[in-house]
Amino acid sequence: MRSFFSIIFLIIIKCNLASSSENIAFIDLNHIISNSVAGKSINTFITDLSKEKNKDFKVIESEIKKDENELISKKNIIEESLYNKKVDEIRIRINNYKLERQNFNANLNKKKIKYNNLLLEKLNPIISNYVEKNSITMVLPKKMIIIGKKDLDITEQILEILDKSVQKVNFNE
Repeated sequence: MRSFFSIIFLIIIKCNLASSSENIAFIDLNHIISNSVAGKSINTFITDLSKEKNKDFKVIESEIKKDENELISKKNIIEESLYNKKVDEIRIRINNYKLERQNFNANLNKKKIKYNNLLLEKLNPIISNYVEKNSITMVLPKKMIIIGKKDLDITEQILEILDKSVQKVNFNE
């Protein structure tokens, strides 16, 4: 029994010595995407597209509300069949408006994902080169780390290298 514990003790010590020679780091990709020069240009591009289209949506929405209010004010004046026809037309416009807005939001999300993926494609070789130069065995995402030493975080170093090599993303791709 005593030799069993001795063997387990030696195995644990051996494993600790083996793992201590490993060089592990972690990185916060969300921080890099949102704070890099290229990432900020992506966010600005997406925000500008959204603001521009939302102005158009507000105009359409106000026109529909105006027509709806006019129709309500004329409810007792016009014939019931004409009123019902106009109500149906407004409902169709509302449904088309909702559908157009949903399609725009879906396309905007697709664009954001596409451009972020382009940035990640440019980031991958940067991380690989950094790992090779600094003899790092493994890089883990920061969201998977519960607690770790600050000196194992390579986020800022990678961010600096990315900012030097990639200034902006081509939005025509």
